[in-house]
Amino acid sequence: MKNYPSEKEARELICEIGHRMWSKQMVAANDGNITVRVGENTVLITPTGVSKGELTPDMLFKIDLDGNILESAEGYSPTSETAMHLMVYKHNKDAMSTCHAHCMYLSTFACAGIELDMATAPEPTLITGKIPVAPYACPGTSDLAQSIVPFLNDHKVILLANHGPISWGTSPKDAWYCLESAEAFAKSSLILKYIIKDFRPLSNEQLDILEKAFHPISALNKVRTGRETVNLEKGKSLQDIEVDSVTLSDDCIEKLADMVVKRMMSIS
Repeated sequence: MKNYPSEKEARELICEIGHRMWSKQMVAANDGNITVRVGENTVLITPTGVSKGELTPDMLFKIDLDGNILESAEGYSPTSETAMHLMVYKHNKDAMSTCHAHCMYLSTFACAGIELDMATAPEPTLITGKIPVAPYACPGTSDLAQSIVPFLNDHKVILLANHGPISWGTSPKDAWYCLESAEAFAKSSLILKYIIKDFRPLSNEQLDILEKAFHPISALNKVRTGRETVNLEKGKSLQDIEVDSVTLSDDCIEKLADMVVKRMMSIS
C-alpha cells in the first residue's frame, strides 16, 4: 500500500517547489506545472496563468486520474498540461509527483533534439541516467501526453521536443531533485562539449562500480560509455555530435563562455 502525503503537506510542498523553480529561473512568467498524488485516484495540480513564485496552497486543484475536477480554486483553472501529468501516473505505478519546467539548458537541448547521454559525473548518472527527447507535439494536447508514454518506465526525466523537460519521482522532492539535477547535467554537458571541447566520461567499469555501490537508487536507464547508448529514431545523441560541426569563432566561444559563467553565477 502506498504512503500518500497528506493533502496539507502536498499543497505546501507544491508551493515550496514552485517557489524554488521560480527563484532558480527555471520558469519564466507563468510557465511550468507541478503535481502530487495524494490518493489512489486523487492528484493535486497547479493552476494555469500563475507564476510559480506566487503559488499559494489555496490556488491548487484536486482532480482524479481522468481529469475530473474534485475541488476547484475560485478564479483559476487547472493547467493546460493536465493530460500530460496524468499520463505519467497512468503508465508508471511508482510515480508520486511530477514537475514540468522550461529550464534554459534542458530546453536548449530539447529544441536541438539532442538527448543527454554523457556519463560525466556520478550524481547525474545515478539520479537521472540518460535523458531522451520525446517527439514534438503541440503543448496542452493529448498528442503531447501520448508522446512521453514510451519513456515513462525507463526514464525519470524526459525532454519534450522544442519545449522543455518533465520529471517524475517517488515523492515531490524526488521529482524536484531529478529536474534540478538534470538541469545541472545539461549545463555541464553544454560547457564540456561546446566550450571546453573535451570531456572524459566515466568508463563502463566505473559505471558498474557505481551501480553496485548505490543500487537500488541508481537511475532506471543507465548511461553507458561510447556506442552502447541507444539513440532515438530520427534523434541525436550528445555523444554523436562532432565538436568540429559547431562553427564558432574563438571570439564567439570566449563570449559564450563568459555569458554562461555569468549566468551560472547569477542563479547560484
